[in-house]
Amino acid sequence: MTSVMPAIWFAATVLLFGVADFIYRRVGEKAWAHPTLMPTAILILLFSYLDLEFAAYQAGTKVFDLMLGATVAALAVPLFKSREVLVKDKAAVIAATAAGSIAGVCSALLITWMLGAPAELMASVSTKSVTTPIAVVAAPSIGGVPALAAAVVIVTGLVVAIFGPPFLKMLGLDDEVGQGVALGTAGHAIGMAEAVRRSDIMGAAAAFSMAVNGLATALLLPLIWP
Repeated sequence: MTSVMPAIWFAATVLLFGVADFIYRRVGEKAWAHPTLMPTAILILLFSYLDLEFAAYQAGTKVFDLMLGATVAALAVPLFKSREVLVKDKAAVIAATAAGSIAGVCSALLITWMLGAPAELMASVSTKSVTTPIAVVAAPSIGGVPALAAAVVIVTGLVVAIFGPPFLKMLGLDDEVGQGVALGTAGHAIGMAEAVRRSDIMGAAAAFSMAVNGLATALLLPLIWP
């Protein structure tokens, strides 16, 4: 097994994202060129076909976990700045977040049940629309596999970030609060990051919805799962 210095993995990840973001902007922010997609695909290929030590990658990129936590906390700033917009439509925001949370869990369970999936897989997929840290804790409490839950969460976030905005546009939803709620509820942190890229109001709505959805799912899913 080939061992690469953790610091090199950190630099490589930053470089990959920088290049992907540059391409994304140059092509007019097309969905297929989303900056999260290319680095993810390249890293998957590297670890799939080369005998590389994954522990070294985890060690080198652990700082991103800390940065993610700080970033989520920093979202309090746009959330505070846009509080008047959210309070103005508070009933609609709460109702949409609740509906999206329920739909996220039920759609995953319905599809896996129709396909005859085992309970372990159903439990892992049910947490697809919450952030990875919450998913890896909530999934085992109902019989799921943390690693599988994390993978499903990441794929869900990528799909929402890439296809969510054009899909909402196709539906005629041009309200920034509505778009933010949709991206944050369905796409958790990755969807929220896409919302933040677009506007402060959209990012604030996404941050609120992501937090409420993650907390509600983590608390209620273990209670209703049986």
